[in-house]
This record gives sequence, C-alpha cells and structure tokens, in this order.
Amino acid sequence: MNSSTSLLRSYSAPSTSDGKGSIYVSGADGEKGSHIVQHLLDLPQRHPHLPPYPVFAGVPDASTSNAQVLQRKGAHLVEFDIFEQPEKAVDALQGMAKLILVVDPLSDRITRNNAFDYARAYIDAAKQAKVSHVIFLTPFSPLDPSTSPNVTPPLTPPSHDGQKRSLLSQATSYRSQFLMVESHLQLQFPASQITILRYPGILHQHLVFFAKHIITHNSFPLPGKQLQITVESCNMQDIARAVSFIAFSPTTRHSSSVYKLTGPQLLTLQELSERVSAGLGRDLPVDAMDMRRLRDVLSETMGSDDKAIFLLEMWGLQQRLEGRRFEVTRDLEQLTGQSGKTIGDYFKDDNVKHIFTPGGGAGPHPSASNTAPATVPIA
Repeated sequence: MNSSTSLLRSYSAPSTSDGKGSIYVSGADGEKGSHIVQHLLDLPQRHPHLPPYPVFAGVPDASTSNAQVLQRKGAHLVEFDIFEQPEKAVDALQGMAKLILVVDPLSDRITRNNAFDYARAYIDAAKQAKVSHVIFLTPFSPLDPSTSPNVTPPLTPPSHDGQKRSLLSQATSYRSQFLMVESHLQLQFPASQITILRYPGILHQHLVFFAKHIITHNSFPLPGKQLQITVESCNMQDIARAVSFIAFSPTTRHSSSVYKLTGPQLLTLQELSERVSAGLGRDLPVDAMDMRRLRDVLSETMGSDDKAIFLLEMWGLQQRLEGRRFEVTRDLEQLTGQSGKTIGDYFKDDNVKHIFTPGGGAGPHPSASNTAPATVPIA
C-alpha cells in the first residue's frame, strides 16, 4: 500500500456490531462512484443526527481533477491499480464496515473483458478484510432472460484461470459480466451481508451523450424499428441518494434485500423523445436509424464502441430480451422517503439545457458538462 493510503488508515472508524462505520466506494473516479461519494459526504450535513463516517474513495490516480474535487469535499482517497496490484485491495478495505461495489464501464478502465476481474478482486478482498456489508450496484437482472446464447451467464463464476478464459470468451456482453459478479458475490458472502441495488434502463444523465447529434442535426437519434418499446429510466442523483441511505443504516435493515430503482414513469422511446423535446423547450423530431448507426452515433460522442455497447445493453436495445418485466417500483420511496425524478425534473433542476444548444459546450464527453450541484465533473 502506498504511503498516502497507509496514512489514511488512521482515519477509518472501527466497524460496530450493527455494521456501521467507515465506507469504501470502488470506482470513485467514475460518474456513478463520484455521485455516491458526494452524497455520502453530504448526508450527515443534511441530517445532523447521523455520524459523519469516514468515506474512502478508491481511485487509480489521485492526481486527476475528479479525485481532487472529492478530496476537497472530505473524501479520503485510496490510490492503487486493482488490475496491476489486486492484493492491495485487502489493505484498502481493512477496517471498512461497508463496501459499495461500483463497476462502471463508462470509466476509462472497465471493459467487457475485465469487469468481472475488477469486481471479483474487490469481493475477495472484502471477504479477507472481513467487511461487514457489501452493497452491489447493477443495471442487470437474472430475471430478464435473453434470446442470445452469448449473454447467458454460467451458474457459477469461473474457479480457475483456464475456465475463466473459456467462459469469458463466451461472455460477450456486459450483462453476462455483471451477472457473474452477482453470482460470485453470493458465493463469497452470506445473504445477511449483501444488498443488491438495480438501476435498469436509461439514466437521465446519459441523455447528454446524444447532445452532439442533437446540436448538429436538430433531431433525437433513436432506433426506428423500436420506437414503441417501453423503457425504464432513473436519475443518477436518486441512485446515489438511495445508496447513501443504505450505507448509513445498520446492515440488518437492508441485508438480504434486492431493490430496483426506477423513475416514476414508464415511457416508450417515442414518448422519451417527446419528453426530451419538452425539456429543451423546442421541437426535436426523431432521427430514426438502425441499431448499427445508433451505436456509431454514441461511439463517436463517447470515443469508445465498448461504452456505446454498454449503454445500449443497459437500455435493453443491444439484445432482445424475451419476457422482460417493465415496472415502476416504489423502492426508492421506501429507502429515502422521496419519489424519483422525472426527465422533466432533470432538465429543470440540473440546468443542462445549454449542453444541447449550439455553443453550449457539448464535446466528446458531454457528461463532464453536467452542472448539477452534486455532480463532480468527469475528467
């Protein structure tokens, strides 16, 4: 463990018998992870009766602007490369009461080839470090059967390198990777130490990846043959808020639980386009295209075909899922006492209209332009 991380260990609060104490967030350099870290830091300020548990942010590079913002806000940075030095994860998690396991393929490091390896290293380290509670975030559910043989995960994760290489050659989707992570977590920890939080569908903040096309063509790109399919949606702020409430609660309150966070509306893609037009205050016709072209549009904006594929999988567009259950849940309200934001709320509250306007700042990675108060710019 490097010296800066070792020094931070003195700040960790010992775990109590009810699983409360220091909180570690993996993937804190990514968009979801940084949102969560900030909500964890903000929650005791909004609710003074809560103890200000130390929040540790796992980052591969503590010198980035994103990491420095988190540090200035009060997070303790834990810098190491889990791919190059997975053994250091045990030291990083010593004394932690909670591990918030964030696997974010929209960061620059997580791909379809290493998502399982990344999460497995943290899970195994958490077990060795005797972490009391693991909170796992995933956009996928094993209850959503797929028609493609390539996205069916194994019943158990790979147990040795040879088997891992064989299985990963078949696991060509992010969905497979995340379901393998979920399986491995359930093998390593009893249900009494696990909480799973699902966030299916479109995240409002990810609409900014369409900004470049909207500015250039004054239209909203969508798959022409699937405009009437239903999609779920939720807001990044709601996800971070729910995770924070779980992390500050006794482990027993949310252990053995699986929550599904959704916004208050189910929309077809056509209706989604109409909500975006209303949010921007201008008529935005649909630019109907095939899936290959849509992926190219997203790839051009995001700078990565792999990231575009992840978004399409999250939205349920990359593979056709038979028997997928779409629903509006009240899990967010149950966890936080508040309902979720709508797409209209996102455009109104987060002050993002300028991102979709010529000269407003949309660039290769428009998520960096999100100006919501609780959002850390992504470097």
